[in-house]
Amino acid sequence: MNNQINCVFVESSARLHLGFYNFFTDGVAYGGLGLAIEKPKIVARVCKSDEPRVVNRTSVDVSDAISHVLSRLGIKNVFVEILEAIPRHVGLGSTTQTMLSIGYAVSKLFGFGYGVEELAVLLGRGRDSGIGMATFKLGGFIVDSGRRVGEGPVEKPASVLDLPKPIFRCDFPRNWSIIVFIPKGRRGFDEKSERKAMDYPQPLPKDIQFELYKLVLLHIIPSIMSNDINTFGKALTKLQIVVGEYFSKYQGGVFCCEESEHIVNAMLKYGAKGVGQSSWGPTVYGIVEDYSKAVEIASKVASDATARGYTITYNVVAARNRGASLVFE
Repeated sequence: MNNQINCVFVESSARLHLGFYNFFTDGVAYGGLGLAIEKPKIVARVCKSDEPRVVNRTSVDVSDAISHVLSRLGIKNVFVEILEAIPRHVGLGSTTQTMLSIGYAVSKLFGFGYGVEELAVLLGRGRDSGIGMATFKLGGFIVDSGRRVGEGPVEKPASVLDLPKPIFRCDFPRNWSIIVFIPKGRRGFDEKSERKAMDYPQPLPKDIQFELYKLVLLHIIPSIMSNDINTFGKALTKLQIVVGEYFSKYQGGVFCCEESEHIVNAMLKYGAKGVGQSSWGPTVYGIVEDYSKAVEIASKVASDATARGYTITYNVVAARNRGASLVFE
């Protein structure tokens, strides 16, 4: 069948990394929570071609991600057109989504037969978190298993069996909205910079570790299943504070920068039910009970941020409760 396919359209969305519930316990490193969101997203067209060619119709440079994918898959004669892209190094999982999108499209185009997990290993994804892979494949709200590790630094997964696994997945409530703020002029850690913080995870004191387990198992998972935004928001915000304190020595505080901290506090002040920073930031988010309320809160927070001299972009988005989509030509 793949011989009849000339082009593949692929679309996948950004993800919010909602924090870790474990760092290092009983030989297991990390274990996190995440959510796929509808915007921003990666949209690309990948076609067979007589010569290699890349056309990027966005202002986001993804050339390194594309080159890595084509090199690892051993493909040269392909035309890649980037129609939409996710901003890089702001905490939205752009690199993983871009690589998996292009890699999955190429695999379908040439009949390689790679699954998402096999591609992830080949492309070096899933080192610290399985959230990007799971949101690409499944969408929705994800809790992953973390990775069983030995002595020494956390290495790239050697096989599919070594990847973090989704251990819980559900649709995010359709009536809840997410406000996503991105302070301009700030960047989170890139993949090289984050190794200092992530290569040697440290265990938490037992009382704090117990608190994280309790937040996830007794509050976050049950509340999202029962559409209880108040309990969900409070538990998520508390988990975010614990995670931010763990990483504070690397990022200079509970949040990556003063802009992100101000926006988070303003969202709470104006009525967001839960808040946090996605990955290394500077992207921060708020969970709100409905769209109109979210727009109202976002407008007030944006006015406050602008008055303080911060340059920001923001959007009110829905969760994406489905995985990546493909259309064949």
